[in-house]
Amino acid sequence: MTRLRAFIADERGTATIEFVLIIPVVLLIFMASMESSLFMARSVMLERSVDIVVRDIRLGSLSGLTHAQLKRRICETSALVYSIDTCVDAMRIWMQPINTADFAMVAPPRSCVDRSEPIDPLQEPTGDEFKFGVDNDIMLMRICLKEEPMFPTTVIGASLIADETDGNYALLTTSVFVNEPGSGS
Repeated sequence: MTRLRAFIADERGTATIEFVLIIPVVLLIFMASMESSLFMARSVMLERSVDIVVRDIRLGSLSGLTHAQLKRRICETSALVYSIDTCVDAMRIWMQPINTADFAMVAPPRSCVDRSEPIDPLQEPTGDEFKFGVDNDIMLMRICLKEEPMFPTTVIGASLIADETDGNYALLTTSVFVNEPGSGS
């Protein structure tokens, strides 16, 4: 019995036990805050680059732009892109004019690029997926960009990729604009 009392009364290693109990919680909070802040920064930078490019389209500065050039332009103006080619491959753009007679429009697709499938950079979208309007058209543009989480096994990282099959999460942004008269779009 004296050995048991001596073991219970021994206070060596108490700091180690506190450390072992607390460090997983601290690391979880740290990784969750890093993942959520990176997600927000990427989302804001995508929104900003889309706004810059849409302004140039609307004013006619980018007349004759193709779908591939539009994707590249959005990736070039974003500050948080590691590789422009990777960004272009991971982005999907849906753009259609809105019928102003009845404002009936097809809902943009919820799907993004599936990065687990091979990507054909030369494949152009169909007319149902992407087309520039003419003067005075109200245009609806939806961009989806796939990004990899920093910590995919944390609570935040796993919740971001919960619906995705390729281990990435989707950043979505939508923009509505009017083609200015005489802009040449």
